[in-house]
Amino acid sequence: MRSTRNILSWVAAGVAVLSIPAAPRALDAQTGGNFTVLVAPVAVTEPVDRRFGERIAEEIREALEIFPGYIAIERDDARDLIDQYDLDERTMSPIEWQQLAMQMSANLVMRGTAVQTDEGVEVSITFTEPGTGDELPMRAFAVADDDSHEEAAQAIMEQFGSAVEYLRSLAFCADYVGSEQPSEAIGQCNAALALSPESQRAHYWRGRAYMLDESWGSAAADLQRVVNEDQSNTDALEALAFTYAQLGEGTRSLQYYQQYLDFYPDRVDIRMRIAYDLTQAGSWGEAVQLLQDGVERAPDNEELLEYLAGAALQAGQTGGEVTDPDMIRAAVEASDQLVSLQGDAVSPTTLSNATNAYMLIEEFDNALAFSDRALQAISGSDGANGEGEMSQEELLAQVHGSRARIYDRMDDPASGVAELELALQYNPDLDNGHRQLGMLKLKAGDGEGAVEAFRTAVADGADPDQIANAIFGQAHATHFQAQSQVMSNPTAIDVGEVVTAVEFFTAAAEFAQMPQTSEQIYFFIAFGYYLIGSAYDGRNEADEACGPARNALGAFQNVAPHLAQAGSYQAASQQQIRDAIDVQLYRQEQIIEASCSR
Repeated sequence: MRSTRNILSWVAAGVAVLSIPAAPRALDAQTGGNFTVLVAPVAVTEPVDRRFGERIAEEIREALEIFPGYIAIERDDARDLIDQYDLDERTMSPIEWQQLAMQMSANLVMRGTAVQTDEGVEVSITFTEPGTGDELPMRAFAVADDDSHEEAAQAIMEQFGSAVEYLRSLAFCADYVGSEQPSEAIGQCNAALALSPESQRAHYWRGRAYMLDESWGSAAADLQRVVNEDQSNTDALEALAFTYAQLGEGTRSLQYYQQYLDFYPDRVDIRMRIAYDLTQAGSWGEAVQLLQDGVERAPDNEELLEYLAGAALQAGQTGGEVTDPDMIRAAVEASDQLVSLQGDAVSPTTLSNATNAYMLIEEFDNALAFSDRALQAISGSDGANGEGEMSQEELLAQVHGSRARIYDRMDDPASGVAELELALQYNPDLDNGHRQLGMLKLKAGDGEGAVEAFRTAVADGADPDQIANAIFGQAHATHFQAQSQVMSNPTAIDVGEVVTAVEFFTAAAEFAQMPQTSEQIYFFIAFGYYLIGSAYDGRNEADEACGPARNALGAFQNVAPHLAQAGSYQAASQQQIRDAIDVQLYRQEQIIEASCSR
């Protein structure tokens, strides 16, 4: 057997490897001084001498005595425990050695085999972490014969030096991930992978580092590799699912989240946390699916149902318009389940969500019924909501605002106005409240009230051009469009409707700021006066009476000043109108001169 002095040259590489800056705090805590190694005799296959394997193990134990940071467990200590478990070290399986190492709190267990070949004795060694089953990178090698145990031990220790460098790089990488230093973590994992390209742990930790760096594509590549190798790696499954969510790949994200939840099928807290992560990534549909799976397992879980109702309601609409009716129906069903479970104790939020869901699927009677219950529940509460929750006034404003939208959809704008005015009494800062009130008053025919509400909205920061377009669009669709389509038959034009449209157009012009908005509105004001004049003239063609001619002249005289403010909007149409106006002004003046002096 070699002396300790003669072994020093074997571990020189290992000493050099450890001459690096101090490990991060987490690594220091992990190592706690020395790593302990349980060294098993190398298992031999005849005709290799059994003592060859035992001598290699003894050489390794002695070498580890001077290898910085590592120490071998005494063979006698291991034998005592082997005897206690009534085992035989010559026939113990790899799993039994791994279990023994765990019992002795060893950081690594060395096992190996030695087989006779044409080139000599081939030795294959593994150093395994007992808790994880991960192996350090080691290559098989050959020695001349079964007397070459010293040469075999030297080859093992030389490789062990590189394996230690891999292990430390991996520990550094994990620690840097924990301290949220992605660049340093990626560098250390790259160093570990240079020594062990197949290391799943190094790919996992590098994937986590890429996640910190928000390099989602690179993260997915590393984590997918790990999951492909080990479908039971829950940490990698969850990380991969989260990464695909950030990449916008909702289907793949849901797939791996579902695989992850197979290990925790009844953990509602985990399911809801994942649903939240999905919604934050914009994967609302996938979040709803995950919550529905949970409700199937726990149909009476109110927390799940509340989350499902809110998420499905959000998933089924965009800007208040239904984009996925199935999602809205899922929100309705979840709300119904909650109401059945909670009875009189049902929360106002649940009722409010149900109201909005029924409104979106146009079941207005149900929507109003749920909103009535919500108002009763809110009014009956003590008003002392928790921190971060809406006040009683805010809840009342929300429900009355929903009722206003319901009546709007039922083509009952007057009732909608009443509800929205109540909402604004409870919460004057209701989001878009005054703008919506202006639109409802516009639909109800209250022009003055609409303009007043719109002025308040602009004072509160609403976009004036959006309001101008809203007024213009509503007036054009409701009062103007049909009249412009019958201009070829002026007697069919409803003057009252056109006058109303022009009044609203004029109100819209007050709010318009952008030139293109303003020019369009002024063109239609001019066009409206042209239609009014044409209607009066069309009814006066036979009689050529004084009064109608004066009315027509007044309308035609209003055309040019407004066209002057229309810029280049519909320039060709403007020229046609001007040409027609020249003719009409002369005609009306002639009629007035002839008929009004009689």
